[in-house]
Amino acid sequence: MPSPYIYVNAELPKRFTPPKIEKKTVANAEALNALLLGNDIIVTAASNGTTQERILSIFEDPEVLFGDPSFIPANRAAWLKKISHFVEAGKPLEFVSMAFPYKSPNPLKTDRKAPDLGEALMLRRFQAVLDAVGAVYAPGARLTILEEGILGRCQGVPPEDIAAYRAGIAASVAVAGVDPQRVTFHSLDTMVSDIPNFEARWIHEQERLRELHAQGEAGIVDAYATTVKASRTSVPTQDYEPELLAAAYDPDQTESALRYVRDYIEKVAHRQVFAYRAIINLRDSTGYLHNLRPNALKLTVSPKPENLAVTPVNTWSKILPYHGVPVLGADGRWTIRYLGGMENMVLEALHLDGEADPAPIGYRVLG
Repeated sequence: MPSPYIYVNAELPKRFTPPKIEKKTVANAEALNALLLGNDIIVTAASNGTTQERILSIFEDPEVLFGDPSFIPANRAAWLKKISHFVEAGKPLEFVSMAFPYKSPNPLKTDRKAPDLGEALMLRRFQAVLDAVGAVYAPGARLTILEEGILGRCQGVPPEDIAAYRAGIAASVAVAGVDPQRVTFHSLDTMVSDIPNFEARWIHEQERLRELHAQGEAGIVDAYATTVKASRTSVPTQDYEPELLAAAYDPDQTESALRYVRDYIEKVAHRQVFAYRAIINLRDSTGYLHNLRPNALKLTVSPKPENLAVTPVNTWSKILPYHGVPVLGADGRWTIRYLGGMENMVLEALHLDGEADPAPIGYRVLG
């Protein structure tokens, strides 16, 4: 669901009902890549207008547009100015996007540690946008994905899980088959060294936001209400049996055994909200992002007037790749689903040959 503060994934299942795995297939990157192609899109820019106007029209394509459709026309002049910075200089457009943090440490969502075919689908969607820019503007465009594993440091995610995810990004790029010269990665871990006095400033910004929230500042209260709801499902909960966890997330269940779990989820999610918003604020207020990619245009899954929003996987999937597992349906359509919410589904588990993560890289419906 579109939100200007955070991507709000679909509701969690109220019972843990994983699929039945009846087949296992190990394949190489090329074979897995072939399975992804059915999700590809061809984005076509408007046939009329200036180069800048045609580039901007790409983000109004129904397969790309995500969120409030009024954002682009309402802010057209500002976006054309940003695009003109590159076009007038004859340089490739630079895009940045915060993504690829780590797999959500929630057993209702996924049992993976490394990126899977969901991330590969996301990479192909990004490249489709870059291809569309290149079709109307010869210098083309590049995307830097701001790998946001740093968020896990203050959200309780085990460092080894973040490291395992990061180590698997190269394989995800290979399976996706995207151009590594046009789709590159940069770790936000460099904020620690590039922003002077980073740790103290991060603490200060979190406390400042907490005070504003306590004082009832409207913007902060609104952002908190949306973000904390999403954060609850991202709290590290691997220590709990998934059946108990599903019950804890179901507000209609009132057993006393659920009290501690719910208190744990609430308190960790509360802290996560301020840590997340604080690092976003530091990224922008310190000039870190501008220094990294001067004048870059931001792509996001949290649509807001100053960001261009891009549909992450396809128009029907309502879960980000890091929060679920990719399933190829009998109809040939990929969907991101929760691992614990696939009751009565009979699946083939797909594995990438030679990869370290023992969990499937994706699934395919049988029958």
